[in-house]
Amino acid sequence: MEHRDPPKHRPPRPDPPRHATTARTVAVLLDTYPALSETFVVAELAALDALGHRIRIEARELATTPNAEAVNGIPTAYAFEDTTVARLRSVGRLAVRHPLRCARDLVERRRWRREEPILPLRTLAPVAARLRAHRTDHLHVHFATGPAADALRLSRVLGLSCSIIAHGWEIFGAPANLRAKLAAADLALAPCQYTARHLRGLTGREVEVVVMGVDGERFRRGRPHPGGRHVVAVGRLVAKKGFEHLVDAVAVLERAGTPVDRCTIVGEGPLRARLEEQVRRLGLDGRVVLAGACQPDGVRAVLEDADLLAMPCVVAADGDRDAMPVVVKEALAMEVPVVASDEVGLPELVDHRWGRLVPPGDPGALAAGIGDLLDLPASARAAMGRAGRKHVLRACDVHAQTARLSRLIEGLGASAP
Repeated sequence: MEHRDPPKHRPPRPDPPRHATTARTVAVLLDTYPALSETFVVAELAALDALGHRIRIEARELATTPNAEAVNGIPTAYAFEDTTVARLRSVGRLAVRHPLRCARDLVERRRWRREEPILPLRTLAPVAARLRAHRTDHLHVHFATGPAADALRLSRVLGLSCSIIAHGWEIFGAPANLRAKLAAADLALAPCQYTARHLRGLTGREVEVVVMGVDGERFRRGRPHPGGRHVVAVGRLVAKKGFEHLVDAVAVLERAGTPVDRCTIVGEGPLRARLEEQVRRLGLDGRVVLAGACQPDGVRAVLEDADLLAMPCVVAADGDRDAMPVVVKEALAMEVPVVASDEVGLPELVDHRWGRLVPPGDPGALAAGIGDLLDLPASARAAMGRAGRKHVLRACDVHAQTARLSRLIEGLGASAP
C-alpha cells in the first residue's frame, strides 16, 4: 500500500533544479519515515526531488511523531502494511524470475544473521515488486542498520546499484555487520571527514563525504538578534549530546554572578528524568527549561530567539557519538553563534570567527566559552552570526551537497532490474 502524503502539512516545494543532472528513479530505504529527529533526510529528499530525480520511499514503519515538513507527492510505501498474501505472491514471482539470486540470498542471509535480525525474503519481496514496477535505478540508504541490509540484498537480487551513508550510533554505539555492509555497497558515504576517516580505517575502501546540508532559505533570520543571554540547545536527550554538562555549565555561570537569562533545551529522550532531577538539584528551575521535541518550525522559532547555540557533544560510555549535528548548521544559517565541543566533526564546522570550541565533558570550559560569547556586545555577536551564515551556506548548502550525491550516484552507471 502506498501513501503519497505522510504528513498533513508541508511548505512549498523547492525551486526547479539548480544543477544539471540525469534524472533517475531512486528508492530511499529507511527504518521509519518521516522521523522528526531526521530532518536531514527530509531536506535531502526535497533537494533530490528539486534536481528532477524520481524519488520513492520504502520504509519499514511510519514514524510515531512525523516531521510535518516532509515532502508530499513522493510515493511512499510501508513494509508493515504488506499483507501475508501479497508477500507470498511476490516472493513466488521473485523466485521464478531470479531463482539463482534468491538462492544466493538465502545463503547470505544466514551470514547477516550472526550480528542482527534479518528480514525473510518474503517480507522484502513486495518491496522488490514495487522497485521493479517503478523501474528503479538506484537504492540509497541512511544509516547502516537493518534497511542497509535490506537494500544490499535487494540490489543483488534485482541487479541495482546501492549507496549507504553511515551516520553515528550504528558506527560507534551499536554496529552490526558494519564492515560487511560498507564493503558490499557500490558507494559508501559519511557526513563529515571525522566519520569518513574512521570508516576508511575500518573497511580499507574509499568513503566519500556528503555533508548533511541546510536550506538557507528555510533557515534565515526574520528579525534582529535578541541581544540578551539566552542559550539554546537542540537534540535528543541522550548521553552523546552532553546536555548534563550544559546544565552544570549554567550552574557555574550562576555561581560566578554572570548567569544566563535562560537555557532552553529542545528535544526528548531517555535522559529527560535525569536532567530534570539535575536541574532541581542545582536550583536551576526556571533558568533551565526542558522544552520537549519541536517540529522544524518550532526549532526555527527557538533559534530566532537564541543568543547562542550550545552543542556540548561527548563520546558516550558505550562509544556512541555524533558526526556533525545538523542543528549547528541550522543555527549558523540563522546567524546564531555556536559554542561546541572540540569533538567528532564539530571542529570541521565551528571556529573562532562564529563560535568557540571547548574540551568535551568539561562544564567549566563550556561555561567559559558561553560566558565569553555572551559578554560580547550584541553587535559583535551579530557580526559573528553573519560570518557563520556565509560559511555554512558555502560549505554545507543542502542543494550543493545533494548535487554532489547525485553526481556520485550517476558515476556508478545505470542498471535496470
